[in-house]
Amino acid sequence: MNILAKIMQVPTFGKQMLNSLKKNAFSAFQVPLEKAIEKQTVSLQSKFRRMETTEIGKKLHVLSGTNLETVQFTDYDFYAPFYDNPSPSSFMYPLEDYTRVKTSGTTGKDKWFLIPKKAMRASLRETGLPLIFAAFHDGHKITMEYGDTIYLSMGPAPYISGASVTMGSSEKQVPFLNMVPNINLSYKEKIEYLILNYKKIDAVWINASTLVNQVMPAIHEPLHLKGLMLLDDLVARAYNKEIAEFAGVQPKTAYGSTETVACSIPSVQYLMGFIFDPRRGVYEFAKIENKEKSDKAVKGLSDVQVGEIYRMYFTSLLGELTRYSTAISFRCIAKGDDILFSDFPVFEYHSRLDKAISLTNYTRITEEELLMALKNAGVQWVDFTAKVDREGGYEQLHLYIELVDHKSSKEVETAVHRQLYVNDGDYKMLADTYGYVPVRVSLLSKGTVAKFLEQAIGVSPKMCRIDMKESELDRLISLTKEKA
Repeated sequence: MNILAKIMQVPTFGKQMLNSLKKNAFSAFQVPLEKAIEKQTVSLQSKFRRMETTEIGKKLHVLSGTNLETVQFTDYDFYAPFYDNPSPSSFMYPLEDYTRVKTSGTTGKDKWFLIPKKAMRASLRETGLPLIFAAFHDGHKITMEYGDTIYLSMGPAPYISGASVTMGSSEKQVPFLNMVPNINLSYKEKIEYLILNYKKIDAVWINASTLVNQVMPAIHEPLHLKGLMLLDDLVARAYNKEIAEFAGVQPKTAYGSTETVACSIPSVQYLMGFIFDPRRGVYEFAKIENKEKSDKAVKGLSDVQVGEIYRMYFTSLLGELTRYSTAISFRCIAKGDDILFSDFPVFEYHSRLDKAISLTNYTRITEEELLMALKNAGVQWVDFTAKVDREGGYEQLHLYIELVDHKSSKEVETAVHRQLYVNDGDYKMLADTYGYVPVRVSLLSKGTVAKFLEQAIGVSPKMCRIDMKESELDRLISLTKEKA
């Protein structure tokens, strides 16, 4: 534990230090964007000097002085051989200076990464603190007080959230904040902890779907939180009014991933928006031209346009990942946050580009579209997953869904079909051309989703809502048959 952390554990000094930190909480985001980008250039060249003698660097053809724009784009397959069989000659730092972390599996398959501990520590120290302060911001001031309690629903190591929280706890990165519960508790135990102890908690960090479908129905009175961070922001946006009324505060979000670690902070001015931290990496954006492809040209943070949707490529300034395709699209929603006095662009999550339901090559239906269709159709659901089925020569969007209400599968089919038909021109053309309803619904028995998530040992549980792995779908179906 460092000396500052020890001092801050003494309440008298801790309160003084916390007030000082709060005054300068967002200073790194208040420098002009162009100046922040200039600093990136120095950090990037330092990285390339380290990489030029490594096997990864040689495969990328990077040298000291290399222009980033000349480097090839990469994806997980490029790095997988180095992660699967790590060699000291492949990496910038000694192998013991890396943490082996695993993705949550919501993309359909597990992936392992080697993340430099240096990058994780910098992310916690430089981005993590302003992230938490922004979560506690009420639009006028940071409401956090010394000794406040924050509830974190995260999976344990080797998943990145758990690895980061464990590192932060052991090094007392946030000594003025009480973090609960024990990260090694099961998913079910963590939910029960929140339901039983909500009056003692000042801020909550949780999946929106878990909050809406398991926590809110179990607590029959409004909360009075100082902060609410929701990770499943598509659900959070769809149910924002209900969530805000329940929590007593507007929810916020930030983007982070195994690849990028914590790389953004919540916007305070813009609902469910976030700001990328230039100290974590270089962010490049390719405009999405339509549902099928993105523009080949890329733009930097200073060149994105409000209202446009972009695929993001990420280059870590402290790790090997370079021009890495996140397979995620983001919408730029503003140029700056006036409350935080920042001119950095503000983004919101749009969709996974590798996760969409394609029907007969007529239409691609994203998770966001499905969430809005269910919301607008008045369908109250616990959770769902969707896949393509083929029957009688036709492709169908098959929803496996657990409902809160008592609608029949036919009622849900009709309601979802109607919403997609009205709001998706390609879907309408498909239905009209072939004269059929492309939606099929299978209802899951009550309690199936909770049991499914409880059995996801070691994972920060989420339903993979698009194209779930066959083995996982089989498990889901077997659980609903057990309860039938």
